[in-house]
Amino acid sequence: MKITLLSTSTHPSDQGLRTLSSCLQREGHKVKMIFLPLPENDYSSTYSPDVIIQLDKVIEGSGLIGIGAMSSTSTRAIHLIKHYENKGIPVVWGGPAPTFFPDKCFANCNIVAVGECEAALIELAEKLEKKKDTTKIENLYLRINGQEHKNQVRPPSQSLDELAHPDYEIQEQLILENGKLIPLEERHLGGIIYFQTERGCPQACSFCTNNILRDLYKGKSDRLRTHSVDYVIEELSRLHQKFKSIGAFDLRDETFTIRNIDWIREFSKKYIESGIGIRLKCLAEPASMAAEQISEEKIKLLVDAGLTDIIVGIQSGSDK
Repeated sequence: MKITLLSTSTHPSDQGLRTLSSCLQREGHKVKMIFLPLPENDYSSTYSPDVIIQLDKVIEGSGLIGIGAMSSTSTRAIHLIKHYENKGIPVVWGGPAPTFFPDKCFANCNIVAVGECEAALIELAEKLEKKKDTTKIENLYLRINGQEHKNQVRPPSQSLDELAHPDYEIQEQLILENGKLIPLEERHLGGIIYFQTERGCPQACSFCTNNILRDLYKGKSDRLRTHSVDYVIEELSRLHQKFKSIGAFDLRDETFTIRNIDWIREFSKKYIESGIGIRLKCLAEPASMAAEQISEEKIKLLVDAGLTDIIVGIQSGSDK
């Protein structure tokens, strides 16, 4: 089946969509990824008629369209959803917005994907292609002939190494630039690649979306699921060899510094031995940077491997 994946994100280093593309291709589907950034100063803006005409030409013949959107870019996503649903093409909306606000998104799209949906999207594509019943696919909300079907989420993959490596065959991908769809080029990555080595978070901050995910997967998943060191090194090495202008890997785990010291020891050793030599950045939050969670050895290992930045969110209004 021909499948088109659209991203309304502001940066084309969209690991979630790229992983979905690779997983679908591994099952034999033909996938086209199109990145549709618009200026960040106006999230209410949508796509011009000329851009829609260009998209129509590329999307023609697709049996399924997948749209990824943050809540901030939902207006753009809904614009695309309505256009292509009116053309009779099945459209599935996934990503953070449908996961955190599924009913709100379901009001604007006939298929929404909740949670981690690599397996769900593969199942949906297979059943659409074979004209089989789709109403009971886990992770999906579906509206078919006016009837609504809201399915529970399935347990997410516990071994992230099962997932295909993200699709960075950029010569096959398109990006919107100055009102024109053009082939994606290395320069569009901006010298940095965002990469998540782990899914989940050990903390329980009441204001955070991870609380929603914890409730969503209660009893179905461990809080933290990780790629092996070998998977991470293989991927970073592949990207380093492919894109010579990359100057940093930004490790987008919710809080990288919570990592088990044995994992960090192995990672540091193998990253150095790989000769990749690209500097590293990571995310953390105050609790994981507390004295009892972080150690001098952990920081030294990461710095020796090439860590230059730890981005910490100051996430408390407490005076203490």
